Amino acid sequence: MFKISLKLFTWKARIQQNGMSALYVESYISDIGPKADRKQFNLNLEWPADKIDFGKNELRQRFKNDPDVNDYNLIIRDHISKINEIAKRFRLQNRILSNEMVERELLYFDASRSLVAFMQLSRRERYASKEIVKRTYMNHLSTINSIIDFRPLTVFPEIDKKWFADYRNYLKSEIRENGRVVKKAIQDNTIWTRIKDVKAYLAIASDQHGIYVPEFGPKEVKNSYHKKEAVYLRKEEVIKLINKLDEGVLGAQDYQVLSAFLFCCFTAFRISDLYESTYQWMVSDNFLQFLMIKNSENKPKTITIPLIPIAKRFISNNRGKFFDLPTEQEYNRTLKVFMKECGINKKVTSHTARHTFGHLFMKFGGNILALNKILGHTKIETTMTYAHLDDDDNLDLALRVNDEFSDLPKFKVIA
Repeated sequence: MFKISLKLFTWKARIQQNGMSALYVESYISDIGPKADRKQFNLNLEWPADKIDFGKNELRQRFKNDPDVNDYNLIIRDHISKINEIAKRFRLQNRILSNEMVERELLYFDASRSLVAFMQLSRRERYASKEIVKRTYMNHLSTINSIIDFRPLTVFPEIDKKWFADYRNYLKSEIRENGRVVKKAIQDNTIWTRIKDVKAYLAIASDQHGIYVPEFGPKEVKNSYHKKEAVYLRKEEVIKLINKLDEGVLGAQDYQVLSAFLFCCFTAFRISDLYESTYQWMVSDNFLQFLMIKNSENKPKTITIPLIPIAKRFISNNRGKFFDLPTEQEYNRTLKVFMKECGINKKVTSHTARHTFGHLFMKFGGNILALNKILGHTKIETTMTYAHLDDDDNLDLALRVNDEFSDLPKFKVIA
């Protein structure tokens, strides 16, 4: 097992002309390999070099009744105690400690009680290491902000089943002040996402940093996903939007948004892929090939999808990215305006286009296995939720079978 020793440290060669010296805590870790591990951690403090007691790891007064010496010594002791606490935790977990790990754990030390502080720090680190993509990074910020609004001073030991129940109820509630809505109620599936995010960061805190999370375990908190009926557009509704685009009265940004949405109706693009779509993805005049953004940090998957002529029609730019789009929030707001103007009474979002493709593909003779490949799904069960066919659609498809036999002579009536 490793050994660690800590002491107050200054660089003698770097003492300033006025006699002041920068203060460090030196960490010396041995028995971890062929070479000992030594590192100096900057305290961001200065003190006269001749007023430092290295034997006691403390500062002496610069003059009688020095008002700063006690506070400075407290900072030194606090820093040393933090490193000792980190070392103790690693020993109890039977883990090897290095100064690189000490440096990382010191960043988390002050976040080892505060849920918000931990999530903020861990989120930045995960994004910097490319463990999560920018869209996930921004979504996790929304979860953090919801906790700040709920209980900003939440500490790990109080996160139990009741905390989750209170958090869920807070997210579901609408809050009014002086007759004005200051917080809207959140939909069930958004609540599911928020709780899923919190549980993921609790697991990171417990598994990677040894931070105490109550023994009930986040896994015991039930977080059921509520499947709701997906929204898709029928052929006649898509035609209404195409006609609106062709009117020639839309502003530049609105034109880009509607073009992009219609493009997705004929390609099944996710919104995350849409924002990254570029001419570099075109492997031929008829196909696009790209690494899906969704789950790219954990399960990267490259898909090839058909690029049919009507979809090409909607590509706005001649080179580089296919579209110049506003924020996703503004994109969805603009779609709602289009639907109202076209008399389409449906709750349409960016994802509606993907379901619309599934409906059109199956309605006009596609098969579920081909749709599964185009959508990039792993499970056929997921693809089934995109195969929107009603009774009339099923009749049309069945009649196609009938049409294949229409040239046969009439059947004989058998008595």
